[in-house]
Amino acid sequence: MNQHDAMDRLLYQLQAFKKKFYLNLLLRGSIFAIGLLMSIYIVYSLLEYIFYFPVFVRAFLLFSFVGLTIYALVRWIILPISALTNLRKLLSDEQAAARVGDHYPEIKDKLLNAIQLKDLDRTNELIAASIAQRSSQLINYPFEEAVTYRENKPLLKYIALPAVIMLLIALLYPTIFVQGTERIINYKKHYTPLAPFRFVVENESLQTYRGEDFELQVQLEGKTIPNEVYIHYNGRRQRLQKSGNGYTYTFKQLQRPVEFQLEGSGFMSDDYNLKLLSRPNLKNFHMEVAYPAYLKREPDLIQNTGNATIPAGSTITWNFDATETERVEINFENASESLVAQFKENLFTASKQFTESQNYGVDLRNAHSTNKEEINYQITTIPDRHPQISLEQYHDSALYRFVVLAGEISDDYGLTRLALNYKVTNDKNPQAKYKSVPIGLNRQQLSQTYYHQWNTASLQLNPGDKLEYFVQVWDNDGLNGPKSARTRSFELRVPSRRDLEQELNSNAQSVESQLSKSLERSTKLKEELAQSEEKMKTKRDLNWQDKKQLEDLAEKRKQLEQDISSMKELFDELNKKQNMLSEQDKQLAEKAQELKKLMDSLLDEETKKLYEELEKLLQEQNPKDSELQKLLSKLDNRERNLERELERALELFKQLQFEQKLDNITNKLEEMAKEQEELADKTAQKQEDNKQLQQEQENIKQEFEQLKQDMKDLKELNDKLQNPNQMDEQQMQQEQQQIEQDMEQGQQQLEKNQNKKASESQQKAGEKMKQMAQQMEQMQSSMSMDGMQQNLDNLRDILENLIKLSFDQEGLMKSFRGVNQSDPRFISLSQQQLSLRDNAKVIEDSLFALAKKVFQLESFVTREVAQMNQSMDNSMKELRDRNVGRATAQQQLAMTSMNNLA
Repeated sequence: MNQHDAMDRLLYQLQAFKKKFYLNLLLRGSIFAIGLLMSIYIVYSLLEYIFYFPVFVRAFLLFSFVGLTIYALVRWIILPISALTNLRKLLSDEQAAARVGDHYPEIKDKLLNAIQLKDLDRTNELIAASIAQRSSQLINYPFEEAVTYRENKPLLKYIALPAVIMLLIALLYPTIFVQGTERIINYKKHYTPLAPFRFVVENESLQTYRGEDFELQVQLEGKTIPNEVYIHYNGRRQRLQKSGNGYTYTFKQLQRPVEFQLEGSGFMSDDYNLKLLSRPNLKNFHMEVAYPAYLKREPDLIQNTGNATIPAGSTITWNFDATETERVEINFENASESLVAQFKENLFTASKQFTESQNYGVDLRNAHSTNKEEINYQITTIPDRHPQISLEQYHDSALYRFVVLAGEISDDYGLTRLALNYKVTNDKNPQAKYKSVPIGLNRQQLSQTYYHQWNTASLQLNPGDKLEYFVQVWDNDGLNGPKSARTRSFELRVPSRRDLEQELNSNAQSVESQLSKSLERSTKLKEELAQSEEKMKTKRDLNWQDKKQLEDLAEKRKQLEQDISSMKELFDELNKKQNMLSEQDKQLAEKAQELKKLMDSLLDEETKKLYEELEKLLQEQNPKDSELQKLLSKLDNRERNLERELERALELFKQLQFEQKLDNITNKLEEMAKEQEELADKTAQKQEDNKQLQQEQENIKQEFEQLKQDMKDLKELNDKLQNPNQMDEQQMQQEQQQIEQDMEQGQQQLEKNQNKKASESQQKAGEKMKQMAQQMEQMQSSMSMDGMQQNLDNLRDILENLIKLSFDQEGLMKSFRGVNQSDPRFISLSQQQLSLRDNAKVIEDSLFALAKKVFQLESFVTREVAQMNQSMDNSMKELRDRNVGRATAQQQLAMTSMNNLA
């Protein structure tokens, strides 16, 4: 064996020693560590179990135990292990040699010297020999035996004793370790000694909602119950309120979780944790109201309220801004209509169209709960109401030519159409259909009035027709379609032919009565005016009574004008109604027109101005006597002329009524003759049953009875005339009797079913009606021709007399120009003027008599006659005053009037 092998082997044995040394060190360290930690654990657990240390002490115990554990592990476990793994050297070779030398004293120095010499230069043979010598001497010693594990046996007592104690405690009273360890580990948690009673929290769960109150309910159970109970939280100590057999405490509007303990008689409860949950919270919301398109309204925005009053058909869109919310529901009374809002752009959105009023609630939900308080609102819909319409109507009750319709229409949102609906029914067409006429309206106005003058004359209503009408309006309801409202139906009944005839008779009597009344007033006014004129001739000045009398005359004149105006209106209405009954004969229409002209000219403007002058004179303090006398003279002449015109109008009106009555009777006879002949044909051909034929014959008989009454009325009208017309009454009565006999005979034959004979009798009656109508026409023509011839003869005589009177007046006027007041011829010439005035009176009477028979004679004639007489009277007055110049001037005026008449 060389010196190098001996040395390496020596080092190898030394390394084996070191490894065993480290293992022994690890074993000893483990014993120490385990014994120490077990002892400390027992002591700490026992102390904590007995004394219930406060938090900081338990924290010290815990962290000191942890520190000791770490120290023991590092000191006694980790270091030996690191040495075993050659991570760290605990012993150098010299230290290991020293420890081996201590075990083998005989080689102590030799081994250490050999280890020291191995690092010297081995090229030195002397050193190398020394190392080799020493190594060979030491190699036979077992270095590992220098370390024995048995030396650790005495140390086991440090483990055995704590282990026995732990075992006994674990078997007999393990609570010491359980509670002690638990309290030390949970050092932050407060533990108290076991109380003789128990705190019982009766709340189902210790959780509440943020911002809400929470009432803690506590009961105590045990043998000894404390009088007061306290609660500890957030560094505060509060007493619980006694409530029955328990205690309560209210946490106000909690915003974060709370950890608390209960205390009673110095004993503390375990820690409790009151958790906070979040309810859904509605921060704000708004509703967008979209109105139906036909309303043409901009959308509205309603903030922070769910109540709204909207038109039916509007759509509401809710936008909810909510926190801690996972779902928003809008619930209605009808569950099928409930909505779930969609989450869009941080808002919960839902929409619904409302056609009726509804209550609804908003429910907010999350994983823990719904909203605490109910959120209920109401949507009130305003239905599109029916339009409103009223009607005030006025119709032409005299002639039925127009109907005036007026009223109000309104709607809550708008109107689209207004129309007049009407139908005309009669015996021949009882089921006529309604027709419509549009009426203008303003679609931009919700409430408005309307006016419509309806020209019913265009409907050509006939006697017996019934006009039914109503006004209807439509709104602009775009949801359900336009709704309408209508007025009640009104009726306009045109009187039957017989009723119309009776009405015409009544109106004619009214016109005649009004004419007579006006004539009486005119006569009385003329007489009073003449008396006043005579009185003024004997007076110089007017006293109060004279003025009052003249003022009364002016008032009476106004009343007379009103009467005449009323009479003219009645006459116009009568003429129009006469045209409704039947189209008048052309000559009768011309006569009626001439009579209307006469009535229109009764009140002339010149007379009105004269009365106005009279009123002005009477208002003066001292009116001039001469002017007043002259004015009264003119008025007297005018009133005399008006009296004549009224008298003429009355007579012409009676004549016109007679001729119109005669014409109506003739037309009736022709119509009845036609009806009778048609009935005869029906009877002969048996087109209808005999009962129906008998009824039709009875109707014709009744019409003929009415005709007989008309004939009597015609005779009465003729008797009222100053110059009655020639009528063969006896012949008319005979023809009436024959017609009645034929109709009665036909009636009886129909009852016996003798249709052929009945038809012959009916035919005879029809022919006799025709003959009677022809005779009436001939009588009418004859009266017209005879009257015309007589009127022409009278007119010729009047014209000749006017011409002669004009020449005589002209000659007399020239004679007066050649004389003076003292000339003996003055008296004789004056007497001639008086004679001419008498002749003029005859001409005046003749003209007036002719005017009462001739409709075409205009009122100009009578006025010129009145002017002629006025001028001749003035001439006579001037001659009495011996004023030749003025007398001749008046004669010239009279002659002018005569020439105008001629």
